[in-house]
Amino acid sequence: MTSQDSNLPFSQFVEFTVDPRYHAGLVADLNERFERFTRTYPGFIRASVHVSEDQGRVLSHVLWQSKSACEQAFRNAEQGEGDLWGLIRRHRTTAMAFNAYEMVGEITGSR
Repeated sequence: MTSQDSNLPFSQFVEFTVDPRYHAGLVADLNERFERFTRTYPGFIRASVHVSEDQGRVLSHVLWQSKSACEQAFRNAEQGEGDLWGLIRRHRTTAMAFNAYEMVGEITGSR
């Protein structure tokens, strides 16, 4: 599987480093952003937000049907979702790490 295969699911991760006193507001704003905007874009599969045990890191994960769907959503977001930098400042985020991955395997539990 190569990055040229546009039919592979594609994950986008953003890890925020934040003062633990401000993590709850960041979580709420990320969830609201995903609900209001991200989930409306073609190719969206799911989004989740995770908090580290020390509450000093917040990880957002968005799963897309393909890399191209993710790229198109990113272009749309720049035009209509509001100020990401404002969100970062409001919640006193001190660092962010952006990562993207192609899914190459998945194991699920029985339901």
